[in-house]
Amino acid sequence: MMQSTGVPEPAPSPAAASARLEGVDLLRGLVMVVMVLDHTRDYFVDPTIEPTDLTQASPALFLSRWITHYCAPTFALLAGVGVRLAANRGTDSGSLARLLLTRGLWLILLEETVVKLGLFFRFDPNFYLGLVLWSIGGAFILLSPFVAARASAWLIGAIGLLIVVGHNALDAIPPDVGGALRPVVNFLFRPGVIALPGGMRAFVGYPLLPWFGVVAVGYGLGGVYRLDPRRRRAILATAGLAAIGLFIALRASGVYGDPQPWNREGDATRVALEFLNCTKYPPSLQFLLMTLGPALLALAAFDRGAGALGKPLVTLGRVPLFFYLLQWYAAHGLALVVAFLRGEPTGWLFVGSFPFEPPPSWPYSLLALYGWWMLVLAILYFPCAWFAGYKERHRGSAWLAYL
Repeated sequence: MMQSTGVPEPAPSPAAASARLEGVDLLRGLVMVVMVLDHTRDYFVDPTIEPTDLTQASPALFLSRWITHYCAPTFALLAGVGVRLAANRGTDSGSLARLLLTRGLWLILLEETVVKLGLFFRFDPNFYLGLVLWSIGGAFILLSPFVAARASAWLIGAIGLLIVVGHNALDAIPPDVGGALRPVVNFLFRPGVIALPGGMRAFVGYPLLPWFGVVAVGYGLGGVYRLDPRRRRAILATAGLAAIGLFIALRASGVYGDPQPWNREGDATRVALEFLNCTKYPPSLQFLLMTLGPALLALAAFDRGAGALGKPLVTLGRVPLFFYLLQWYAAHGLALVVAFLRGEPTGWLFVGSFPFEPPPSWPYSLLALYGWWMLVLAILYFPCAWFAGYKERHRGSAWLAYL
């Protein structure tokens, strides 16, 4: 088995192990709750307004979108941490590699079936998605041979860090690169719609390379969970502060790390928001530093356990895939019910692809969006709490590793 340090660490007490894992689940649950705000926005707010375009979006709408940027990077990081925790618990490398391969394929299959149906309420067999589950599933598949070969966790983490830091150098590749390379470029590091044989199309929003880098960094980071609590928290906090500091330095200087230059024009509020307006598709180095730095600080802060107030978030964080799949149907289904009750047209809720085109009378205010968000969360909590309890009572069930 791989060791995180040269000296074997003593086995943690059950209470200490529970507290440290609660911290991971708490952060995961927190970003899951925030994620639902963005997906509820897809169905209830005017889709013609791009929330990160400060020439048309209000500061409140921008921040409502910006806060959800923390979700995908944190999911990917914690996915890698989770794999390393499985290795730390003694899962042999062969079994873990097989689990990564099969679970990666399963996540991609879920993206193309359950997620696509929940997102559009229409199943188009000629249209494929490359979103969050595709990127994490693909990263698991790429990670599996490293695990099978018993590669050092720190080596895997270093490869991931190299990708995260260096992938913006690929921005130099011309955007109109064509021929046989076009699908490869889109799948690996540049979002876009890919034309496939037989009239099929694939929308790749989460290119694989940078997200694999984040998962690999998480795998290396998981080694800190073999250390004593004080040392672990110090490392997490130091890494978080370093990431935030590097983000500020790179963003202020503009020398590297984001393809879009920082717009310094406008009033103080506009300039401050432009400073935060980093590129997510694909996730630039500055974007990842901006989001993962606070995530690392949160892991350090949550490391002592969740406490009574954090228990609901821990519950959600223990069933992330179940929650993720269900939230599409909850948000989309609520929009359908509301449209029906209002006597509005509902055809736009059954489209087979982006973008959504609601009638002019449909979009709600930002304040109303927050109310719908809370209602979606209330709908989701009870089935997720039930499933978390089911998983706890049936820990030996192998199929639960896939849900």
